[in-house]
Amino acid sequence: MKKEKMVKDLKSSPIYNMSQSSLENFHTSFLCWLGNTYSVAFKKLFNKFNKKRFDEDKKHSCETQVKHTLLKNEDDEKNKSIRTDLEFKFNDNELIIIENKIKSFPNDEQLKIYSNVKEFDKGTTTFILLSLVKKKKMNLPNPWEYMSYLELANQMGKIFNKKFKYDKYYENYHKCLIQDYIFVIREISKIFETLISEIEEKKYDFYKYDKQEYENDEINKYDLRDIFVKFKTSELANYINKNINKKYNWEIKEGFSRKQGIVDIIRKIDEKFRFQIQLQGSNYSYGFVYLEKESNKWKKRIEIAKDLFEKKYWFVNTENPKKAKKDKCFLSFEPDFIYRCSNEKIDNQTYKKIMSRINTDIKEFEKNLLEIQNCISKFVK
Repeated sequence: MKKEKMVKDLKSSPIYNMSQSSLENFHTSFLCWLGNTYSVAFKKLFNKFNKKRFDEDKKHSCETQVKHTLLKNEDDEKNKSIRTDLEFKFNDNELIIIENKIKSFPNDEQLKIYSNVKEFDKGTTTFILLSLVKKKKMNLPNPWEYMSYLELANQMGKIFNKKFKYDKYYENYHKCLIQDYIFVIREISKIFETLISEIEEKKYDFYKYDKQEYENDEINKYDLRDIFVKFKTSELANYINKNINKKYNWEIKEGFSRKQGIVDIIRKIDEKFRFQIQLQGSNYSYGFVYLEKESNKWKKRIEIAKDLFEKKYWFVNTENPKKAKKDKCFLSFEPDFIYRCSNEKIDNQTYKKIMSRINTDIKEFEKNLLEIQNCISKFVK
């Protein structure tokens, strides 16, 4: 009965329902509103990490998506930039940077990039990762600090208590909003503690909640299925990034489309060609992208793909597709991607097994790279 009430309360929450449209943007925007509306209380939420006293007479503001230029490396042709999720500036020059990861797994490399921002003085800047992932699962790079959403909820509950003085004009409205927000992030945090397995040997079981036997499971009752898939996809991408053979120059990207997570492992050959291994749904696929504006580009793609397939340089151990638009042998994704799916599905395989397969495929690809380039050059001048 308690669970049923929890489900009903969460689904009746305006904050919870609004947050479903764009999770990370919603939570970041809400915290930004909180930081600008109740600046003193907002600073207290993070006193554990920054003990500087808040001076109301000095400049303070909260902003989202602030663009910063990175320090230029020797190999960079242009200045690169990043956008921070949330910045809280106070006492004129003190800065709290918050990286919000409610639906994805924190990436160490992404966090390290912040150290290349010239404006971030390490003496006056505090970096905080706000996440659903437990701290023990991460090795945060310096100078990053960690705060869980559950800890944020508990801190907010202590500060925005019965004695807290809200804006007089909006008192009841703001009080309801903030208390509802505390309730939502506390409940989501508790649910995720049970969803995210503690077992070290992770499995590719992202879509188990789509099965009929899980129809009444908590994740479906709370409409958290998409969050779970996005989170696990991000976790897998991070695992691959940490364990991929660093000898070769393969890039990891993640995404979400048609209610499925996507992980792409990409090898760029030149400006026109890139090869990739793609994990989506239950499929492990081999494909390549040929960027060309010619009218006969599809004919060339098919010719190259057939040559690579017949010579077993790519598309090895794959199945003939049932629905092939451009050719009976290959699937395509407009405008430039052509691929075949492996005949071995990855459902319930361990991350370790998938990773071993990726590294084996990469090693084989690099061994055949010269022959692959020769195949391409026969059709593309």
